[in-house]
Amino acid sequence: MTAKKQTKPAAEAGTLVYCGPTIPGVAKQFTSYRGGIPEALTAAQKQTPVLGGLTVPLDKLPETMRQLREKTGPIYALYRKAQKRN
Repeated sequence: MTAKKQTKPAAEAGTLVYCGPTIPGVAKQFTSYRGGIPEALTAAQKQTPVLGGLTVPLDKLPETMRQLREKTGPIYALYRKAQKRN
């Protein structure tokens, strides 16, 4: 069984949550990653930098979800830009 490579060691990254729109084969919305993010998502973030702002630390998740729910704030603006990328 092969493990997916992570971009950061577990000691550095903590738990991160991808809050952007689902990207088939790359990341599903609200997926959490412990110890770094998968290479596929890192590559997507390099191609579309706005996705990096949609990967937030777990402690920022409540505020991020509030902004998405209320359709306001900087996270929602990033989300809308990410949607247009498709």
